Amino acid sequence: MNRHQSISRWKLRHSLIVWLGIVLNMGFVIPLLFAPVWFLDLFGLRAEPLIWTRFAGLLLAIISVFYIPATIDIDRYRIFAWLSVFPSRSFGVLFFSFMVFLAHQPAAFLLGVALDGSIGIASLWCLIRIVTLEQEIAEGDG
Repeated sequence: MNRHQSISRWKLRHSLIVWLGIVLNMGFVIPLLFAPVWFLDLFGLRAEPLIWTRFAGLLLAIISVFYIPATIDIDRYRIFAWLSVFPSRSFGVLFFSFMVFLAHQPAAFLLGVALDGSIGIASLWCLIRIVTLEQEIAEGDG
């Protein structure tokens, strides 16, 4: 397989990973917006007033929308792809880790670390591979 085909495969992988992250995010967004008490009860959490819980769900939905352009055309929207990792996913991991381990918040918030961390690392790996292959082609190695 030549490097151009390999880049195309890594771009497809990136797109699929980001879409998986969007779908997983929606698994939080929908219940946070429409059934916040039920959803928080699943994790043994409470939040009053519920407007803040719903607002967090709305913000997660808005952030997720900004992931979409890079899944459609990563060459045109490369900056969006990088921003989905730094700061978006990485700051989610840092925030929830900090809150659980240093601010003594419930361990249920580690679900945010697992979700953002796994999608962020997988997405970052794809971006690194894409850039590496592009550089090899540009240097005449491909």
